[in-house]
Amino acid sequence: MPDGRIHSHARVAAAVTATLTTIGLGLATASPASASPATDNIDTVQARVDHLSQQAQAAGKRHDTARDALIGTRTQLGRVTARIQRHRQILDSLRTQVATTVVNEYGDGYAAGAGTSAPGSPATTLSEDSKVLLTNLTLVSEDAGARGDAMASSNAQLQKLGQRREALRGKVTVLAGRERSLRTQEQRVDSRAAAAGATLARLEEKAAAERLQQLGGPVLAFAKSQVGKAYVYGAAGPSAFDCSGLTMAAWSQSGVSLPHNAAAQYSSGTPISESELQPGDLVFYYTPISHVGLYIGNGQIVNALNPGAGVLISGLHDMPYVGAVRPG
Repeated sequence: MPDGRIHSHARVAAAVTATLTTIGLGLATASPASASPATDNIDTVQARVDHLSQQAQAAGKRHDTARDALIGTRTQLGRVTARIQRHRQILDSLRTQVATTVVNEYGDGYAAGAGTSAPGSPATTLSEDSKVLLTNLTLVSEDAGARGDAMASSNAQLQKLGQRREALRGKVTVLAGRERSLRTQEQRVDSRAAAAGATLARLEEKAAAERLQQLGGPVLAFAKSQVGKAYVYGAAGPSAFDCSGLTMAAWSQSGVSLPHNAAAQYSSGTPISESELQPGDLVFYYTPISHVGLYIGNGQIVNALNPGAGVLISGLHDMPYVGAVRPG
């Protein structure tokens, strides 16, 4: 259903009679038959973006694999180190127990032997004999029984774990270097992909502006030529218009179909910010949306305002601005 609610309180631009040819839109209709250089560049850069995106994904996977391998190896190294510490604790405990056993088993014998030593012979103390036993794992094992066997076994395990730890340390060094190298590669590819993406965005923005100029030429020419005509609710030309009827008729000049309703037109295009406005964009007013105009540049719009004003040029912010969309 057509809209065009009357807003008698809307401020009308003071310079209604401004010469339209001095707006300086710089719009020109280009032939759509041949692709522009910008389009060719977009295709080339898009292919580069796609290629770099694939490279970035592959580099990311390689880096993730290397990082996971490094983390796993470091975890193994930590576990082996913990086992080494436990075996060292076991050995310390067994040595203490063996020392106690040796003292208990041989203390009396050594003491008695000391009493029958030949005169002038050097006395051998119990502590010296214990030290001799503890420095020779074979003798301690023979004399201390099961605890000595346990010490021998634990010591063998400790040696194996030490070798395993050294191997893991070497592996960690290699994997850490590989992870750093792959991380650097990933960062470089990501950087190139980001740069290509930014270039593509600029080219697409430029192409969109060029396309809007191509479409907007007939649109703006038609809309500006309607200035001075009457406002009639529900009208879409040729002698009178309401707000959405004017924008609908203007964009039909470039083959773009718009609904005859301001709120519906707001939902029919690509939303843009005020800083992105280009001549030909639709701008909307009031909450809920009930008025639409056509941006013509230099902070001005052409719109069918109300029955008292008709079709005229207004300032972009002469009414409560809501937002803008780009048709097509």
